[in-house]
Amino acid sequence: MTRYPAALGLTAVLMAGCVTVVQPQPSASPGSSQTTSQAATPSPAATAQAYVVHAGDNLHVIAQKFGLTIGQLLAANPSITDPNRIKVGQTLVIPPPDAPDTGPNSAGIGDASDDAVDTAGQLTDTQAYADLRGVDASLAANRRLEIDLKLLHGPPPRLDPAVEAVTYTVVIDIDGDGQPDFKVIYGNDIDGQNGFAASLENRRTGRIDSGNAFPGSVTVKGSTITFLVRRQALGTPRAYALAATVERVYHPGGQSDPEVEDSVDNAPDQQWPRPNPRWLEVGGV
Repeated sequence: MTRYPAALGLTAVLMAGCVTVVQPQPSASPGSSQTTSQAATPSPAATAQAYVVHAGDNLHVIAQKFGLTIGQLLAANPSITDPNRIKVGQTLVIPPPDAPDTGPNSAGIGDASDDAVDTAGQLTDTQAYADLRGVDASLAANRRLEIDLKLLHGPPPRLDPAVEAVTYTVVIDIDGDGQPDFKVIYGNDIDGQNGFAASLENRRTGRIDSGNAFPGSVTVKGSTITFLVRRQALGTPRAYALAATVERVYHPGGQSDPEVEDSVDNAPDQQWPRPNPRWLEVGGV
C-alpha cells in the first residue's frame, strides 16, 4: 500500500481531468454600489466525478492516477466490499482531494491452487499444506490484527526440520511505502523446532519475539492458520497492508542428500520484493 498526497496542485488536477472547478460569481452586478474593501475571492471548489474502470486498473492504480489514497476511494464507494476486486466497466466515484479517508475493517483475497513455484520461478508440485488458497485479514476485538491463511490442507503438527522445513510468513507494511516493516512467521524451522512455533520480526530494528514472547497467538483449525497479533506490537498504525508466503524445503534423504525439493506460494501472487507489489489492505482508526 502506497500513500499519496491528499491534494494535488490545481494545474495537475485540471490536467488529470478528475474534478470540475466551480468558478466564484461576482458579489454585485455591474453598476451597483460597492465598498472599497471586499472579502477575499473564495478558492475554486473541487467536486466528485465518475470514473469507469479500465483493463489493468486496480484501486492502487486509480488512487495514484488521481492523487488520492485507497481509503478515500473506499469511503466514496461503499459498494466496494472487497478492495482487491473491481470490474472493468464498473463506475467509481472519484472524490475531491480533501475527501474523508477510511479503510475496510476486513478484506480478503483468493489464490489459485497448484500455483506454487520453485526457486527458478517454474511451476512445481507441493504438498497441500504448502498451497495457499486465500488470505483474510481483519481488525479484531481488543485491538488485535487477525490474519487467516487458508490452505488446501492444514499443516501436520510436527515435521522434522532436518528433512522438511515449512514456513508460513506474513509481511506487514504499516507506513504505506510498499516495503514490509514486520514479518509474522510460523514454521517448524524456528530454533530447530519439530513442532511449529511463531515469531514476530521487526525489520526496522531487527528484534525478533518468538515462542512465549510472541505478541499474540496462532491456532490451526482445519485448513486455516489464524494469527492474532496485538496491534500495539505493530505500532498501532491507522492501516495495514499484508502479503503471505508459504515456503517448503524438502530433503528426501536428509540435509546431506543433494536432492532437494522446494516450493513457494504467494498470495497475492505478485508482491514484494517484485516490482508493482499488490497488498491485502485493512485500515481503521
